[in-house]
Amino acid sequence: MAFLNRFRRSGNLQAQATATATNSSIGKTEFVGAGDIKYAVEQGGNDSGPSYQDVSGAPVEVKSPLGYSVGGITILFLNISMMIGTGVYSTREYASTKTQADDIKLILAAGILSGVGSVGLSFFYWTIGFLLSASSLAVYLEYMSYFPNRSGSEVVYLEQAYPRPRYLFPTVFALWMLILSFSSSNCIVLAAYLFQVNGHSPSAWELKGVAIAAFTVVTIFLSINTRFAYRFSNIIGVIKLITLVFIAVTGLVVLGGHTRVPDPMANFRNPFAGTSNQPYGLTTSLVYIYFSYGGYNNAFNVANEVKVCCTSH
Repeated sequence: MAFLNRFRRSGNLQAQATATATNSSIGKTEFVGAGDIKYAVEQGGNDSGPSYQDVSGAPVEVKSPLGYSVGGITILFLNISMMIGTGVYSTREYASTKTQADDIKLILAAGILSGVGSVGLSFFYWTIGFLLSASSLAVYLEYMSYFPNRSGSEVVYLEQAYPRPRYLFPTVFALWMLILSFSSSNCIVLAAYLFQVNGHSPSAWELKGVAIAAFTVVTIFLSINTRFAYRFSNIIGVIKLITLVFIAVTGLVVLGGHTRVPDPMANFRNPFAGTSNQPYGLTTSLVYIYFSYGGYNNAFNVANEVKVCCTSH
């Protein structure tokens, strides 16, 4: 937050930077400063207007090599598709072991309910998670307003918030993504679901092979054409959203007593019965909740690919 306060107090510097960049052509870097702080005033090709950043950071891409195919619909479904994972459609998911993929573990939604102990408290936790995520989104939006020409989201914001020592946060972030990224686990889960649909119990190597194949197909899609990849992603996002709406509607139908479920209101008759008083379960559930909302910030990763229609200078 010290970084944001520093920029909020630099109104005169920002006006100077804007005026300097406005009078220069796109791609021509100008420099302004206040004391020992130097800023590069640059403008990308996404029509978002000039921006300024610490000179120790990576330069702005004057022309995005990935094009400018991200519009409002794509922004929406980039976030939705990341928030709605495969696990939301199942009460259980498969986890790989050394020998086979039939060990079962509870997914996040079930884990949250198990941790808090009651349906009533779980609803409160989901509300708290929404408020926490909305607060984080507000911070992302403010950073985005300072760096509209930079893709990369967190790595850009950390780089600019903590520019010294140089390259520290970009390097640490790259290692963190390489070592702790959960993209590989997503592919494993997808492979397990495909085998489950086929009715086959895979070996560990079969599971890994299909997961690698899935990752390869996705990489090829992205490499062929960015616009096509986004459209394909949007289609998947629409399917996810429709499926989730269907699940929600069927839940309401059950609560309305229009199915064969003998007692549809059983969980709501005494919603706080069984509430846990174990700190570990309650705190773990809060972490699960926040993770479940993850994905609202996905579109910030492609900020430089967003073409702004109408920009006032």
